[in-house]
Amino acid sequence: MAGIGFELRRILKKDRLLSLAKVYSYSAVLSSGPWVISIVAIILVGFVNISTMGAMSQAAKFQIVITYAIALASSLVVTGVLQLPFTRYVADLIFEKREDEVLPSYFGAIFLSWLIGLPFVIPLVFYIFDTQNLLFLIGVISIFLILCGVWISSILAASLKYYIGVVWAYFASYAFIVLFSYLFGDSIEALMFIFFIGNSILFVILMTLIIKSYNSSIFMKIDFFFAPNFYWSLGIAGLAYNLGAWVDKFIFWYHPLTGNAVIGKLNASVVYDIPIFLAYLSILPGMAIFFYRLEADFAEKYELYYDSVRNGGTLDTIRRYRNDMVDVIRHAIREIIMIQGVLNILLFLTAPSIFKVLNIPQLYLGLLYILTIGAMLQVSFMSVLAILYYLDRKLVAMWLCIAFFVSNGVLTYISIDMGPAMFGYGYASSLLLVFTASVIVIRNEMNRLDYETFMLQ
Repeated sequence: MAGIGFELRRILKKDRLLSLAKVYSYSAVLSSGPWVISIVAIILVGFVNISTMGAMSQAAKFQIVITYAIALASSLVVTGVLQLPFTRYVADLIFEKREDEVLPSYFGAIFLSWLIGLPFVIPLVFYIFDTQNLLFLIGVISIFLILCGVWISSILAASLKYYIGVVWAYFASYAFIVLFSYLFGDSIEALMFIFFIGNSILFVILMTLIIKSYNSSIFMKIDFFFAPNFYWSLGIAGLAYNLGAWVDKFIFWYHPLTGNAVIGKLNASVVYDIPIFLAYLSILPGMAIFFYRLEADFAEKYELYYDSVRNGGTLDTIRRYRNDMVDVIRHAIREIIMIQGVLNILLFLTAPSIFKVLNIPQLYLGLLYILTIGAMLQVSFMSVLAILYYLDRKLVAMWLCIAFFVSNGVLTYISIDMGPAMFGYGYASSLLLVFTASVIVIRNEMNRLDYETFMLQ
């Protein structure tokens, strides 16, 4: 991602207020990817189609189906395992001047995600939607497959020099989905078809940018799974983190006290879904700060440190660059917490009015407050994890992700049993635990960086 960092720093050097706005706008979109943008589009589709479809229940069914598709296709089942080790594998290929293997490996990753995903999704869809028509079932399966392709493409596309094209690709495809859903979304099958077409457009654009960036003499390469630099510890970390990010939602969806059936065997939670959505929207500025500080500031200091190590720099120079990295980490975490703290206060002040507009009982304001704090901790935890990946601390990052998954699942279930007043505390408490642990880990790693760099290689 260093190329993105260089470009962001170049924009910021113009020293204009508009330059600062551009940097953080691009950072926000590139860091959020399909996560925030697609969810916002889904919510908008639901609202704009109430008048078209005549019933909120139909729009809600569409939203729930797509939310589950994103959870299963884009995060948990297939690409959750692929995304981190594949990113590292591609980075190693570029470092080793083997860029001709990037494109066939990319096509191989998409092929494997579909090959592995199809035997899983087909029986699952027929089981969950046993009362739906065949057109509906085909739509769900198609959306699952296209989302797998979009997610893997995003891994490469976000790091290309055509990052402005990536930004516009997301905007154009989801604007298409919202517009055509309003014009032609007179049934849930039509909405699903439009969503599939919109994501297909996004997939083709991202693939075109990737093909334009890398040359290759072969079409597909699928043996990267067995390469020595395809680290399965990263795959476990990615899967565990995504499971941790979704496990509290699934528990609220299917707990008898908080979940209710929506379509087929899919459940939702009126109590939990909108507050967690608002909490996630609130962290978009934190995501932008995290992306910029990591890909511009930290990447620059990281490169200076290891260049100095490789080129025989003095010990004072090496230590100075290490201290610069420490300063960037401290500044990034402090900036995320400060900016998100201010935004959280604004959200707390406006939340009663938002709940009134959305017709949510004021009783659940406390849930929004604690979920917003938890979301802020999640961004901070993500930033520390990313730094650990930069430092090649794969195993410790993996165990932190596993701890997040287990603690979020256990504490969320306990919090529901403790009553409505404790809803959301499991999610926030688990993130407080793993974030605190991650800060301790990164502090120890930075203190030992010089020793481990020279003595353990």
